[in-house]
Amino acid sequence: MKVSLEWLKSYVDIDCSVDELVDKLTMSGTKVEGYEKRLENIKNVVVGKILEISLHPHNQNLFVCKVDIKDKILTIITAAKNVKEGLYVPVAKPGAVLENGKTIDVLEFKGILSEGMLCSLEELGLTRGEFPYADENGIFILEGMDDSMIGNDIKIALGIDDVIIDFEITSNRPDCLSIVGIAREIAAILNKPLKFPNVSFKETDELIKNYIDNIEIQDKKICRRYIGRVIKNIKIEQSPLWLRRRLVACGIRPINNIVDVTNYVMLEMGQPLHAFDLNKICGRNVFVRLASDGEKIITLDGVERVLRSSDIVIADENRAIAVAGVMGGLDTEVDESTKVVLLESATFNPAMVRRTARYLGLRTEASNRFEKGLSPYFAELAIQRACALIEQIGAGEIVKGAVDTYVDPWQQVEVKADFSYIEKLLGLRIEKDEVVNILSRLEIKYDEVKDVFIAPPFRTDIEDMADISEEVIRIYGYDKLPSRVFMGSAISSGLTQKQKIVNNIKIFLANSGYYEIYSYSFESPKVYEILKGYNLDDAVKILNPLGEDFSIMRMQLMSSVLKTVYLNISRNIKDVKVFELSTVFKKSNKKLPHEKLVLAIGSSAQDFYSLKGVLENLFDMLRIKDVKFSSQHQNSNLHPTRSAKIYTEESFLIGYIGEVHPDILERFDIPVRVVYAELFIDELLEAEKEEKRYVQLPKYPAIERDYAFVVPDDVESRVIEEIFKKYSSDILEEFRLFDVYKGQQIKQGFKSYAYRAVFRSKLKTLSDSDINQIQEKILDELKNYNISLRE
Repeated sequence: MKVSLEWLKSYVDIDCSVDELVDKLTMSGTKVEGYEKRLENIKNVVVGKILEISLHPHNQNLFVCKVDIKDKILTIITAAKNVKEGLYVPVAKPGAVLENGKTIDVLEFKGILSEGMLCSLEELGLTRGEFPYADENGIFILEGMDDSMIGNDIKIALGIDDVIIDFEITSNRPDCLSIVGIAREIAAILNKPLKFPNVSFKETDELIKNYIDNIEIQDKKICRRYIGRVIKNIKIEQSPLWLRRRLVACGIRPINNIVDVTNYVMLEMGQPLHAFDLNKICGRNVFVRLASDGEKIITLDGVERVLRSSDIVIADENRAIAVAGVMGGLDTEVDESTKVVLLESATFNPAMVRRTARYLGLRTEASNRFEKGLSPYFAELAIQRACALIEQIGAGEIVKGAVDTYVDPWQQVEVKADFSYIEKLLGLRIEKDEVVNILSRLEIKYDEVKDVFIAPPFRTDIEDMADISEEVIRIYGYDKLPSRVFMGSAISSGLTQKQKIVNNIKIFLANSGYYEIYSYSFESPKVYEILKGYNLDDAVKILNPLGEDFSIMRMQLMSSVLKTVYLNISRNIKDVKVFELSTVFKKSNKKLPHEKLVLAIGSSAQDFYSLKGVLENLFDMLRIKDVKFSSQHQNSNLHPTRSAKIYTEESFLIGYIGEVHPDILERFDIPVRVVYAELFIDELLEAEKEEKRYVQLPKYPAIERDYAFVVPDDVESRVIEEIFKKYSSDILEEFRLFDVYKGQQIKQGFKSYAYRAVFRSKLKTLSDSDINQIQEKILDELKNYNISLRE
């Protein structure tokens, strides 16, 4: 959540630096993600006044302006058509820097020097949302200025010399999703008084019953409280500059004064509001109910939404007019013709709002706050504040009375006081008076008669003495907790053998050009509509999922790497090489979660053999004995003719490799070939290892020979490899497949395999005749498989 420091200072006196404030907030549990000075890049841009304008003598499209910047008068040339004598404008002096980083120099325009530049809105990094009177295509003409402002820094003159602080608000603190909530925290930390916003206003003599009869809530489970107020004699216009500026600083686009007030109060008080054009509502009653299955509404963004029976709506006597807690309806939108407004302030069921927002794909500022669970206490304060602001800016008159349907009232939370518990839990003695003082700054009252702490209505997270103790220490200071040196001996056990091997695997793959990824261990059941061979009944379900997309523990890792490949390919990365070493979960697996290593290459330029070579080198590094690759039909997620199972001599399965099935790539929207390998970590570690032996460096030279064989399609490469080893194992140092070809030069039903063989004897220098004798035996046996040398 982004918060304006200038706005915060309206409610609490902040007398420390931004860095100190950020540190204090973070140490007290209100985490700050970072902060930025608004328009920090702008330097040496000041307010100037145009004194004279003349046409450029050599270019009739340019104007030569004499501009007063207080300490001197500059000559500045511009092509903007909206400049006039006497206007106040932003002037970038020589050496000035604009928001986009551009530096302004003295430039010559056909014999006349231009000593700076007159700036537009865009060049200052500003928008028409803040300054709707500004010309989009010309110089930014400053309104509300006088000669006393000449020479002033533009940021100070416009009131935009502000710092924006970005907070990470946890789900248990919805009260901090507001300017007042953050100001309350700062006031407690700095021990300063909180200046609460004005919520008083005058009402007309006319009663609300002249406009609306009743607001009915169908079920208290969907809405605890709904307050409606009527504003008449509405004057729709742009909001005052101070209000627009604060909205823009917090990332909200100004629209009109009524809508801006509702957004302003939401940011300030943390309670979303909504304004309906009352004349567009059918009848004199408003209903908070569940939608009918298939019920439709056009929301403010102009999109027709189809609702479910679990979605809460606000309705008139004929149709839904808003999706509760998410977005209003277009039919009752406040626009320039609006004369009477029904103002809504309500407390909706947080879980239902969250599900609706997710279903509709509409995560709004309002839904974000409702999802956290708001106290009904906020509803009344917020609507009062909105009425006060509407009166303050002259946008309308507040009709007397409110319709307040309060079906599930807030219950005061009292916690039995136990000061000794605080000392016991914290290991620190804090005097009783100090505890009471700290808690009072957080508006947690201590009732001496009852000996209880009373949680304020906006603190829905306080339930017991543990919560009270936490409030005390975070304001008192975690840094004041005593530190104790651990007494005793600690013995480091080091890494297990498995951990060492896993680390070596990761280092090897990283050195081979692969990037390790980490992904969530939970996923959506919908994944298994794409991937085959998995039974959803075997999935481990999460009892309290964040949503359907995170409702089960994953049973495979393929979807994670495919999503990563898609993400990188979509960002125009040509070759993607990734791996993940993680766990998968199944009910049927009675042991610990099963660990797998998966690798993937997403590239048009690399194929099955690229990844196979990496795996062979990995197996060599791990010294796994006699690894074989053989065609497979068990893994239906891989291409049926471009995949293999990986096993050892004793038919011990350790994984799969192959191209991902084209149907799956299409569903993941991946436009390139993806080669994928999956290894079972436990099986990999259990596989028989070759003994580590030290051998003498070779004394005799090697002979290299390349072979190209024409092989039937149904014969695997391993057949040729095994025959070569059978007849030349004592001198065959290396035998490697380096090319596979299938095309016009090879007859149908056959393919070409090309190998490189390296022969070397430990006893003598080999001759060609030695190799030829062995070669003849090999070729004779290969004929039994209809394999021949390629001509």
